[in-house]
Amino acid sequence: MNRLATNRGFWLTLLLTIVTLGFYQWYLIYAFAKETNIVCREDGRKTAGLVVYILLSIITLGIYAIVWECMWINRCNNYLSRNGKPEGLQVSTYLLTLFLLGWLTLGIMYLVVMCKRLYLQNAVNQTYNELNNL
Repeated sequence: MNRLATNRGFWLTLLLTIVTLGFYQWYLIYAFAKETNIVCREDGRKTAGLVVYILLSIITLGIYAIVWECMWINRCNNYLSRNGKPEGLQVSTYLLTLFLLGWLTLGIMYLVVMCKRLYLQNAVNQTYNELNNL
């Protein structure tokens, strides 16, 4: 077993996203799916990887990306709950920001949700590392 990353920070992620013209967000989708599948393997579900994410998002005109995020958030929160840790980003917050607050705040809430996504995966990975003495 390898130690999973727990130090993804907002400012570096924002910088890398800008410098790579958004491609770093695709890397995060890949990393989040891989890490979530490692951590949550006992729940019998699988989070789809980057290729499936991109292809189905194109076919469904972006709807699959929203569904993927919601399923990933729920899976991470379920893992944290099972291990007695506080949940992170909620699906309701994600959807409210995506469809309403993001526009009304001129994109600032999108950045808040991006930060909360990072902290959610960091919390999941930290819990996994603690439970496995890594």
